[in-house]
Amino acid sequence: MINKIINKLKNIPNKIKQIKLINQLDFIKLEKVIKLGTEYGGWFFIDDKDLYGTTIISAGLGEDASFDIELINKYKCKIIVVDPTLRAIEHYNDIINSLGQSRQRKYSSTGKQPISSYNLEKISKDNFILVDKALFNVDNKTVNFYLPRNKEHVSHSISNYQNDYKKNTEKIEVISITLKKIIKDHQLNNLKLLKLDIEGAEIETLHNMIDENIFPEQICVEFDELHKINVQSVERFFNIHIKLIKNNYVLVKTNSKFPDMLYVNQKKFSY
Repeated sequence: MINKIINKLKNIPNKIKQIKLINQLDFIKLEKVIKLGTEYGGWFFIDDKDLYGTTIISAGLGEDASFDIELINKYKCKIIVVDPTLRAIEHYNDIINSLGQSRQRKYSSTGKQPISSYNLEKISKDNFILVDKALFNVDNKTVNFYLPRNKEHVSHSISNYQNDYKKNTEKIEVISITLKKIIKDHQLNNLKLLKLDIEGAEIETLHNMIDENIFPEQICVEFDELHKINVQSVERFFNIHIKLIKNNYVLVKTNSKFPDMLYVNQKKFSY
């Protein structure tokens, strides 16, 4: 798939320098890279002792909280989930209403997990917190949240990449929030892990993150726009990819599904 991106970029004028940069990128296999969560909602990351007792920001809940719940159970950490969609809020509330229950069934193979598939014995309102706003590059702004083309899907999008970036498709309005505001509100110091599964808003969020000098040690990010390879989506990905590389991040190869990616900060991890 990387070669497919490169070949697409070769048709874009003045992108030769960027093509060379990605060709020089080293994909590093690490024994400490593990996965938590389901096939649909799970993520690869580096198993690090500093995750114990920390606070993690996980943007994009949907109806699969397996990654977040398993993180809390493994590392006794706190998860701040960020998602303004009604079905995600309902799923969160269903979890909160079932606190203390043990796992009673296996995960579903779909993107909608039954609450009984989670081990909620150690989950509480104090370590599993919802911010019902859209993570973006500006605070307290009313933004359009476009419905997916398939109405059975839960994920909405600010960029509306699912509908070819059109501005006249069905939408709702939500309030935005920045990473900086969440960090300030929750008095976080050193962000160990950030997960972004926010349907096209991840690029603006990452640009804003770097501009605000916020450098998580690990970033799990899905570049949703790369599900539809075109000039616009590839250019947007490349611009933020290069910005991350220039700010001491390395893209770590995992067995995760494309375009889920794991970036780690070299100031934290040495190879």
